Amino acid sequence: MKDPIKALEEYRRFLATIPLDKYREDFKPIKWVEQDLHPLLFPQGSIFENYWEKQNYLDFEEWFKSFWKELNKNEEKIKKFNDLKELVRAHRKFYEDMTDNNLENRVFLGFKARMYRTWISVLTQLDFCYMFEYICASEGKNLILECNAELDVVQGIDARVNEIGFGITKISERKESLKIGRKKDLIAIPYAVYDLKEFERKSVSPRVKNQKGYQKALAAFNKYFISLPNGFVVFKETYLKAIIENIDKIEKVKEVVEKITYELAGES
Repeated sequence: MKDPIKALEEYRRFLATIPLDKYREDFKPIKWVEQDLHPLLFPQGSIFENYWEKQNYLDFEEWFKSFWKELNKNEEKIKKFNDLKELVRAHRKFYEDMTDNNLENRVFLGFKARMYRTWISVLTQLDFCYMFEYICASEGKNLILECNAELDVVQGIDARVNEIGFGITKISERKESLKIGRKKDLIAIPYAVYDLKEFERKSVSPRVKNQKGYQKALAAFNKYFISLPNGFVVFKETYLKAIIENIDKIEKVKEVVEKITYELAGES
């Protein structure tokens, strides 16, 4: 059984070691496997098992090697991966430099890049979960948070507390946070991945009409998030405390998140 206090500290230390710039450079141009994947090829089960259930903080290469090895032990999964290769082959007209000779390697690299994007996305969800449990443990709150692959893949829920589901929604532009839709029992949690240098430039640029909007958005970012030295953005206690304090009433939680959303848009 994990200690939520130590778990958050260890998890954050791990997140800070991920070479985001390197992987961004390596994988950004590799988008050859964008087709819908068969559920047997989904990586969420492996990610949740390692990084949430076991706190086994493998780097991406170690994790992917393990995931790929397990995939190749299962005949049905191998078949689905071969089916994926045929789908890529059928759409080869979109990839002018792809030939039969390099199809195998390029599908593998495309799949690996696809897995990296999912890996990073789930790690972000888990930071929300680790911080949630950290606050509950620190303040003696007896709340049970659900977080697993079935919730994620089948129901599209990143985390659930009582009957309230949460979905982490990435926003990179100041106005994006105003466009987040809301379902009855699923609350979208805006997760800001702003280009901070660009926001800082716009906040003082005489060419930008709404400088104050960017100034407010930056202030909100610093209020609710921390950018680790490698650029990985993590949640501050401030963000989740307001949610936890109102967790018994979904409408109150929605109000809290809506307020944060407007702050991140520089509209409050």
